[in-house]
Amino acid sequence: MAKITLSLLGLALAPLFAMAQTAPNSTLNNAQEVLPSIVKFGVESVKMPGDERMGLLGGSYLLEVSPEIFVGPGVYGSITGNRGGLFVGGVEATWRKPITSGLTLEPGLYVGGGGGGSAGVGGGLMVRPHVDLMWHTKGSAFGLSVSEVRFPSGHVNSNQIGLVASFDEDFAFTQPGLGGHSLLSTGRGGLGFDRVLLNLGSYTPRSGTVRLDGSAPGNIGYAGFRADQFLNEHVFWGLESGAFAHGSSDGYAEVLGALGVEYPVVSDQFKVGALAAVGTGGGGKINVGGGALIKGGVYTQWQVTKQVFVGLQVGMADSLNGNFKTRYEMLQVGLKLDSANSSSSSKELRTITNSEWAVDVADYLKVKRYSGAQQNLETMGFVMNRDITDSVYLSAQAHSAFGGNAGGFSIGLVGLGVRSPEIAHSISFGIEGLIGAAGGGGVSTQGGAVVQAIPYANFALNKHLALRLGVGRIHSLKGEFNSNVANVALTVPFGLPGR
Repeated sequence: MAKITLSLLGLALAPLFAMAQTAPNSTLNNAQEVLPSIVKFGVESVKMPGDERMGLLGGSYLLEVSPEIFVGPGVYGSITGNRGGLFVGGVEATWRKPITSGLTLEPGLYVGGGGGGSAGVGGGLMVRPHVDLMWHTKGSAFGLSVSEVRFPSGHVNSNQIGLVASFDEDFAFTQPGLGGHSLLSTGRGGLGFDRVLLNLGSYTPRSGTVRLDGSAPGNIGYAGFRADQFLNEHVFWGLESGAFAHGSSDGYAEVLGALGVEYPVVSDQFKVGALAAVGTGGGGKINVGGGALIKGGVYTQWQVTKQVFVGLQVGMADSLNGNFKTRYEMLQVGLKLDSANSSSSSKELRTITNSEWAVDVADYLKVKRYSGAQQNLETMGFVMNRDITDSVYLSAQAHSAFGGNAGGFSIGLVGLGVRSPEIAHSISFGIEGLIGAAGGGGVSTQGGAVVQAIPYANFALNKHLALRLGVGRIHSLKGEFNSNVANVALTVPFGLPGR
């Protein structure tokens, strides 16, 4: 049922994508702005209780919000040891302080929520203060990180030295409220991705694959996202994440980096491609060992409109040091944002789409656990919204627990929102309808598929910042996770130039 519902949602979204603002009403000059940004990766060995070691891989995207001060979202996950399935999502702030030419000292603080892998994380809150010493070359930097990884309500408190690498990027954007206008630009907007895909399908584990409790996992419904950037006309790299939304393994999630190739056949409307991905996955009692995961697949793709495409992908996934081996099949619904030749030095006409990012904190009331107990749980999350029309937008969200004795609980959601114009004193109202996957932390989601509806009020604090308050309901399609939810979000609106 969950898999069918998710597939219908994907098909329903496709025609709405085509309604996106594509007809510019005027051309703006000098409207584009650029913020320096950093893409940062790190790996370190964390000491767990009992002298156990866990390899932890981290990645973050940081924007320079003030001179030398960078802030943005980040995620950490287990890749070695015995705690596959540990994921933490949150926010990081870093001060990049030059010491000498080519050398910087970068103290910072990461705060996030998550857990998994039976790692003793308590409620899930993770704090990671760190100091990085970085040597810079052209556009990149490499160095050492001294850090503390601590779960205050759990049993993990470790100090370690790790390796870190960062890459300098530009985040191109416009002021908010310019959607539908066009401008001349020399590069991609926003994060620089050329397309985003919604993946809906199933995993069929190979014979002999068993879960940590010795049971067979059976067929599993899957829902996830991928964002790609083309290096040239045929080669692309991407970031992929997903979770199980049907079956007996709710709580499983994965985050991977991908590299692929793609070529047209017959015409540019029909394409075939192949990709390979590596990253971390686990949870839901799936035996992935330390969490390292590889995937590979082939696909075919049909361009339905100028912006919207659909595809079918088949492939295999394998945990490098666990028992989990599976084939998969996916339906893909995608949206083109830009194109491979957008990095040329000549200016090209692009259309602005209104967008916003938000940091969200939510309280889920009287959440039913598999143990039969009921307890509130708190999550923190990151939200990305993109306008389809002036009043309708597409929303993608990820949330993880940091309180309520549910470490390891996470939610991934996608759906539509409808907002009103500003009524008075910069106040507007709206509602979001979302569907996705949730699980972990002992929460009774029975397969993982959930739906959520949140009416909200939006208060514009100024042109660049708004406060959003919502009260709604989340419902598990099969489990007993049926709770009222209250959330507060700090949102940042802006415009993104794209094709």
